[in-house]
Amino acid sequence: MTRSSFPFLVLIALALLGAIFASGCAGTVVAPAVTGDIHKFGSADEIREYIKNNTALAASEDGYGYREDMSPVNGIRTMVPTAAPAVVGMAESSAVAKGVSQGAAVPGFWAGSAGSADHSVTNVQVAGVDEPDFVKNDGKYIYVITGQTLAIVDAYPAASASVVSRTEIENSPRDIFIDGNRLVLFATGTADTDTAESSGSTGVSAEKIAMDYYRPSRYSMPVTHAVFYDITDRAHPKVTKDFTIDGDYIDARLIGHNLYLVTREQVYTYYLDTITTPVVREGTKTVIAPDVYYFDNPERQYAFTTVSSFDTQAAKEREAKTYLVGTGNLMYVSENAMYITYQKYHNVYRTMKAQPLIDTEEDAAGSGSSASGVSAPIFWEDFNKMSESDKQAYIQKMKNAEQESIKKKEIDQTTTVIHKIAISNGAISYIARGEVPGVLESQFSMDEYKGNLRAATTSNVYTTRGSYEYNNVFVLDSGMNTIGSLTHVAEQEKIYSARFISDRLYLVTFKRIDPFFVIDLADPRAPKILGKLKIPGYSDYLHPYDATHIIGVGKETATNDWGGVSTKGIKLALFDVSDVEHPKQIDKVEIGDAGSDSAALSDHKAFLFSKEKNLLVIPARVVRNQATVIEKKDVTQPTIWYGAYVFGLTPETGFDLKGTVQHGTGSDRYYYYGSSQAEVKRSLYIDNVLYTLSAQKILANSIADVNTTIKTIELAGADDVLYPPVLIEKAIME
Repeated sequence: MTRSSFPFLVLIALALLGAIFASGCAGTVVAPAVTGDIHKFGSADEIREYIKNNTALAASEDGYGYREDMSPVNGIRTMVPTAAPAVVGMAESSAVAKGVSQGAAVPGFWAGSAGSADHSVTNVQVAGVDEPDFVKNDGKYIYVITGQTLAIVDAYPAASASVVSRTEIENSPRDIFIDGNRLVLFATGTADTDTAESSGSTGVSAEKIAMDYYRPSRYSMPVTHAVFYDITDRAHPKVTKDFTIDGDYIDARLIGHNLYLVTREQVYTYYLDTITTPVVREGTKTVIAPDVYYFDNPERQYAFTTVSSFDTQAAKEREAKTYLVGTGNLMYVSENAMYITYQKYHNVYRTMKAQPLIDTEEDAAGSGSSASGVSAPIFWEDFNKMSESDKQAYIQKMKNAEQESIKKKEIDQTTTVIHKIAISNGAISYIARGEVPGVLESQFSMDEYKGNLRAATTSNVYTTRGSYEYNNVFVLDSGMNTIGSLTHVAEQEKIYSARFISDRLYLVTFKRIDPFFVIDLADPRAPKILGKLKIPGYSDYLHPYDATHIIGVGKETATNDWGGVSTKGIKLALFDVSDVEHPKQIDKVEIGDAGSDSAALSDHKAFLFSKEKNLLVIPARVVRNQATVIEKKDVTQPTIWYGAYVFGLTPETGFDLKGTVQHGTGSDRYYYYGSSQAEVKRSLYIDNVLYTLSAQKILANSIADVNTTIKTIELAGADDVLYPPVLIEKAIME
C-alpha cells in the first residue's frame, strides 16, 4: 500500500463506520416478561383457552405458530395433518449426553449374593443420583435389555456365568434401575383415549370425539410403563406393580429408594377439543390425577411435562405434578432439585427488521457521543490535522465501537428456558423459572454448586453484519436469577463438551481446532477465563482423572487438501490442568482411521473408568482404510473391527494399552449407517473380571490378562439387538 493511498482508504473506512452508526429502522419488538409465577388450572376449558390464546400470542411476537383456523401465521405456512398420527408425541426420549462424572454408589447391593462388593456402577453426573440404563450389575448379576427381552445373567464367578432368566416385554423396553431385590423397568407403548379410564381427566367423552367428522373416533396416545419386579428369585422375576403414566418416556433418576420419572405428552392445537391431562394408573385404576400448572409466558408449542415419584422398595406411587411448558429435551438433576429445560426459537429476520441499530436520536443525527463512548465521525479536514498516532488511535476506537455496536444489537436465535423443581423424599414442588441465551449441548452443560446453577451455552446470533456463533457461561442463583455471565467465548465455534468440577469449568469448543478452556467460577458473579490450549482434534466428552488431570474422548482431525478439516480416528487425551493458566496435553492415543467411532462419544454411560483399578475401557468400532486392487483399480476398502480397547492410565505413564476384546469383524461399506450386532455398547467389571456387552453376547475377560476370554455368554437370537436399536435398512442407502 502506498502512503498516498492511505488517506483515501481511511476516508472510505470512516464513511462506512459512520453509515453503521447512523443506520436504523423503525419499530420494536417487546418480548414477553419472564416471570417465575406459577398458576394452577381449574378446568379443561381453562387449559384450552390458555393454549389457544398463548400460542396465538407467541405467534404474533416471534412470527411463528398456529392459528385456530390453521391459516399461515405472519406469512409462514404451517403444515397440519388431516388425521391424528398413530403415536402422538416426540420420539427423542432422553437426550444423549457426552460427558460424565463418576461417583454414585450402587443403590442397593444384593444382600443374599456371593458376589463382589468391588464392582462398577453406571457412570453418572452427580454422586448419589443414579441414572437409568439398559444394563446394570450388582456385583453378582448382570441385568440387560436385549431386544424385547430382559435377561438376568448370573455373572460371578465368571467361569460359570450363564443366563438364569429371560422375560419377554410386551411394550418397547427402554431402561432399568436396580434397588436391592427390586428391579424397575421403563417401557413405552400407546393407549387409546376412548378406552382408558378418564377418572381425574379433564377431557371430553368418546362420543364427542366420534361426532367430529374430521377426526378419527379413536387415536393412540403415548404412555410410559414403570414396571416393578420382585427379583428375590433371579430365575423367576415377578411383576408386583405396572404403573402407566401418560406421555413419552424422557428420563428418570433414583435417589436412595426414591424414584423420579419424567414423561412428556405433546399438545396438538388442532385437537384442543379432545384434550386430556396426564394421569398415573395402576392397571385401569387412576391412582394419581396430577394438578396441572402453567406460567405467564406464551410458547409456540406446548407439552404436558409430568414428574412422578415412586417408592422402589414398596413399589408404590408417591406424588405427581404436571407442568404445561414448552417442548423439552434436556434435564439435570442434583440430590435436591431437578432442572428441566427446553428451547424457545425466535424469528430472527422479523426481530432484526424491528430492532433499531442506534441508541438515541442524537446518534442518528451524527452529534453527541454514542453509547459506546465514541464521538460521531469527524470532518475530513479535522482528521487530516491529527498526528499520525492520533489518527491510528481514532481509527482503532471507531473499529472497537463498531464491534461493540454489533454485539449490542445482536439477536440470539434461541433462548433456553430452565424450570427448577425441588425433590425431597418423593415430594415434588416447583421453585422458579429462569432463561439464558443460547443452547445447551448436553445435561453436562449444567451443574448445581453451592445453591447456584451454572450453565454453558452456545449462541447463534444475527447482526446487521450477518450471523455468527459464540459460547457463554451463566450463573443463576437459587431463585433462577442470572447473577454472573461470561459471553463471546471462542467466537465462530460451538461447545462440544463441558465439565464443571468444584469452582472450575473445563470447556471444549470446536470448528477447526480444539480450544480447551479453563474457566474460573470461584466468584459466581464474575466468571473468567484462566487459560486455554489449542490443539488439533476435539473432545466430545470430558472425565476427571483427579483434581489436576482431565481425560478427553473425541476425534482426531487434520487439514485436508482443500484447506478444510477432516475427521480421523477416535482420540483419547490426558490434560494437565495443575497450571490453570497454561493447561497442557500430556498424552494422547488415536484409534483407527476416519469412520471409527465409540458409543462413549455419544453416551457417557458407555465410558468405564476406575482410577483405583488403573482401568479405562473404550467401546470401539475401528475402521482401517486399506488399499486394495479391484478389477485392476486401486481402491480403499474399509476393514471394520468391533470390540473394546482396554488401557491403564496414570499421569506419569500416560495411556498404556493392556489389550483389546474383540466381538467381531467385517468389511461392510454401510458401517456409517447402521449398528452391527458385534458393536460393543457397554462394559463393566466385577472384581477382577471385565465384561463387555454387544447385542448378542457378553465376553468375560481377566483384567490382568485382557486378551484371555474366560467365558462367552450368549444373550439373544440373531434378530435381537441391545437397546437402543439402529434401524436403517441398507436398501435405502442403495
